Amino acid sequence: MTPAVLELRGVRVRVGRHELLDVGELRLAPGEMLGLMGPNGAGKTTLLRACLGEVRPSTGTIRVLGQEVTALRGAARAALRRRLGYVPQLLPPRSELPLTVREVVTMGRTARLGWGRRPGREDREVVDFWLDRLGLRALAGRRFHELSGGEQRKVMLARVMAQEPEVLLLDEPTANLDLGWREQLVATLDRVHRQTGLAALLVCHEPEVLPPACQRVVWLEAGRIAAVGSPESVLSADPAQRLYGAGLQVLHCQGRHAVVPGGGDA
Repeated sequence: MTPAVLELRGVRVRVGRHELLDVGELRLAPGEMLGLMGPNGAGKTTLLRACLGEVRPSTGTIRVLGQEVTALRGAARAALRRRLGYVPQLLPPRSELPLTVREVVTMGRTARLGWGRRPGREDREVVDFWLDRLGLRALAGRRFHELSGGEQRKVMLARVMAQEPEVLLLDEPTANLDLGWREQLVATLDRVHRQTGLAALLVCHEPEVLPPACQRVVWLEAGRIAAVGSPESVLSADPAQRLYGAGLQVLHCQGRHAVVPGGGDA
């Protein structure tokens, strides 16, 4: 079996008497985009934060890029974090980030270099590359807080990619976007994954957010894995059908998925 870039075994996360996560086994293979789905409060963000070392499990092991996360401290933990590209669900508050688009993307290089080291010519070239790749060059001099929500999320993705990560962890990357920007972000994520081959763990709760590159989905419910498989099989399984409710069905077409009203064939 090919070594996983991310692996959880027997992981439990508790807060007081509440068990937030109970995952027997979860693996992310090299080059795989894995969707992590489920209702609100299912434990999806908790799982991501545990992989980042921000939440310590009560039991079990979490290995990321061959290292046991719970055993890392200080500089060793920071070194692993520099190898992970994390796009959080919440964007930075507008009032607290009076930086230009270029400066925000350059922060990805700073994260890679470590504090105290100034970006050089190679770093500027990487920043320019991702500004071009994501269609942000014309916005490079604009203030981040002046951008639309969709533009801001593309900038945050460019910042992460400028970091040159080995694994992507994406927490609701299209949250609160209108339909047009959601589709742009889904297409961008699909293209970046296919071009880079990076392993990616994508958290979402809407089938429409899954890019075609995502060929496997894990469904979390009450902190536990309720279903694993292709998007078509998982979204047709009981946990997903209970969430979407009677009178709704999931359609599948060319690698995309959508919840629509009515019966008929899916």
